[in-house]
Amino acid sequence: MSFLDFEDFDDEPLDSTKGDRSYSDMEMEDLLAAARSGDLSLETIEELANYHYDHGNFEHALTFLEVLAEFSPFSADVWERKGMALNNLGRYQQALEAFEQAESLNPYDVELLLSKGITLDNLGRSDEAMACFERVLVLEPDNDEALFSQGVVHERKGQYEAAIAVFKDVLRRNPDHRDSWYELGYCYDCSDQLRDALVSYDRYLALMPFNANAWYNRGIVLNRLGWYRRAVESYDTALVLQEDFASVWYNRGNSCANLKWLEEAVFCYRRTLEMEPDDEMAWHNLGNAYEEMERYDDAISAFSEALNLEPDHYESLYGRGCVYDAMDKLDSALEDYAAAIALAPDLGEIWHARADVEYSLGLIEQSLSSYRRVLDLEPENSEAWLDYSETLYEYGMLHEALSAAGRARELEPDWADAHILYARLAFLLRSRRKGIEALQFALEHFPDLRQHIAKEFPIVRTHEAFADYPDLRQ
Repeated sequence: MSFLDFEDFDDEPLDSTKGDRSYSDMEMEDLLAAARSGDLSLETIEELANYHYDHGNFEHALTFLEVLAEFSPFSADVWERKGMALNNLGRYQQALEAFEQAESLNPYDVELLLSKGITLDNLGRSDEAMACFERVLVLEPDNDEALFSQGVVHERKGQYEAAIAVFKDVLRRNPDHRDSWYELGYCYDCSDQLRDALVSYDRYLALMPFNANAWYNRGIVLNRLGWYRRAVESYDTALVLQEDFASVWYNRGNSCANLKWLEEAVFCYRRTLEMEPDDEMAWHNLGNAYEEMERYDDAISAFSEALNLEPDHYESLYGRGCVYDAMDKLDSALEDYAAAIALAPDLGEIWHARADVEYSLGLIEQSLSSYRRVLDLEPENSEAWLDYSETLYEYGMLHEALSAAGRARELEPDWADAHILYARLAFLLRSRRKGIEALQFALEHFPDLRQHIAKEFPIVRTHEAFADYPDLRQ
């Protein structure tokens, strides 16, 4: 919620005919000296304060307001305006002191109490802020801004359901309260009520169609819903309204990447980096896009840029490792995986990639250790169980390999490779019954693999257990 601008001020430029003397060409120091010496009237000083506040020059506005406070120390309006200028400068404690001084002079000013409440919220004193807004509602029970401000306090505290209830209450009283629609959309998004968030942003945009931030937030919701094309359209509208909106370009790139529009995603990330060259996530996602396009050298460059900006960005270490892996630069891949694991030791995905590279490099013992770490972290990872089983098999640890393959079968019964490996290991261990049972399951559930199975396991052509498959009999 933004503070009200000063009232009773027109947009006309300063005019040397106003006030006691010409001041249009005077420097700030000269104007201030003239104000303090009494060479300028109070009306002129107030006009200067209003002018600078209206043009966002809050330091200058504050300077003249302080002079006004010296001459009019009992003016609640001057103290209130001073508090507003301090608030815009982020000097919240001083702003609060100014508002309290104004309140001592005019304790029933509703706008003053609203401003004081917002300042208290900015200071993190949310309970006092809520009490301030309650005072406003006692004075004016129909004051939508006080009720809305209570919703904002709940929102900032992460109490989204409470905030939603308040904003809906405001909208029951005033269906066109556009800020409530906007904040309602945000709270719904944060509480994963995405369709309600979309409805809220659409209602806001029906009232305020030229707000780039709202189109951006709407795009975020659409992307989270998986409606990537519609998200791109929403981002495009935001960019029509504000072309230099870096976050829109970045998130548009993400939606394009999800659609596999990789060239367009690269373009979006590049536009982001033109505006924010130190955005490591844009460099990282650019690397991901290049990797999917198999532009491996470009991917390595992008991931390396991300790491130059943030050396502890383990995602980019992992991403670059995957690219080195794809290029068969296995030593470099292993180095990056090890560095990523040092930063994120509990991510099974990285341990799995490391185990695969260690296996490819012939580092079997290290590979087995890494697979075990994956399975400690992700005990239901069927792919890791199967890879572990195959590595144990090559290392000659057949009983352990059979047990691991059996676990893969349990977790992923529709995975033919797990059943075939289990059968292979069972026969090697002379556990014929287990091998036959695995082959019977595979033949029944994977008919396209019957000839392959019969070729690898001649027993299916002769053993009576496979009599139901005459096409495979000798």
